Amino acid sequence: MVRFLISLVILALLISGGLFGALRLGWIDQAPSYYVEILIFVFLTTLILFTYLYRAAPGPHFVQFYLLTMVLKLLGYAAFGLIIILSDRDGAASNAVLFIITYFAFTALEVVFLYRKIRGQNNPR
Repeated sequence: MVRFLISLVILALLISGGLFGALRLGWIDQAPSYYVEILIFVFLTTLILFTYLYRAAPGPHFVQFYLLTMVLKLLGYAAFGLIIILSDRDGAASNAVLFIITYFAFTALEVVFLYRKIRGQNNPR
């Protein structure tokens, strides 16, 4: 669990560093207006949902629970994205791109850690 938290922090720092690197290199004109809020929101929701999934017992109910968390995550992210878009219509595109990048990166990290946990429990050694 601690490794996942450390990995989340490193990933958030890498995304921030990539964003500021893109600014410095002139690839983008300005940072998305809600980049801090997006990073914090996706970080916290990934951490909270991973904690519940990590503690859930593996088996057929785990798959249903995982799918439920995915639906809740997508609905919550859609609502958050809508709020951001309505709050800053001029910067909506850059905020949306950052949101999609962070969503895929954090979800990929979550899936890797959950896969390692489930695979480790199914292989008695």
